Amino acid sequence: MSLSPILQNFRVLTAIFNRKLISCSIPFSSKVPPRGVIKEVDPNTGELKTRKTNIIPKITLVSGDSVSVTTLQEAEKLSRRRDLKLIKIVDIDTKTERPVYRMMTGAEYHAEDLKQREQRKLEKQQQNIKGEKVLLINSKIAHHDLETQLRKALKWIKKNFEVRVIISGASGNVETSEKVYSAIDQYFKAEEVDAKLVQKRNKGADIKFQIIPPRYKDRNYDL
Repeated sequence: MSLSPILQNFRVLTAIFNRKLISCSIPFSSKVPPRGVIKEVDPNTGELKTRKTNIIPKITLVSGDSVSVTTLQEAEKLSRRRDLKLIKIVDIDTKTERPVYRMMTGAEYHAEDLKQREQRKLEKQQQNIKGEKVLLINSKIAHHDLETQLRKALKWIKKNFEVRVIISGASGNVETSEKVYSAIDQYFKAEEVDAKLVQKRNKGADIKFQIIPPRYKDRNYDL
């Protein structure tokens, strides 16, 4: 008599037994699997395998006097329903490790924009900035093309120009625009130019901000 069918049945029974044993023991385990990882038993081999799941990042949303934790997609839907502008005010909160967004009315946004313009005008006077340049970037830009645009912006910065950047994103896909923004931030940090990315504003999937050169007395590169 062949042992193959018997061994096959034994493997199946062992896999079922192990699966039940693991499912029963999980509630009593002191170690919680990391978020975004699911453990499950392969019914054919009885081996314990892990697979990763997509993690939806959370944000801190400020609306008036209320503060809540939600996803960026839900915050965008809420701002559209209330006809408000969703503005990112903090990249990463050190306590919660989440970005902070605020919902503003049109009047509040306009007042904040005027305030920021006055602040930029004062900074320009203090830093002797020669003028402004504009950089338009699509969120779907290829990596090579992005580097070409940033090298051009770097030349402007070294000549003491302020660079106004507009990242144009697809509707409902702000994550792609945020990735381009992070790539720009990392580029200037790697170049060690001490340029600053300031006044970041989110409007839908579009991101607008300025790159300002360091103070004249702090520059140590050749023009």
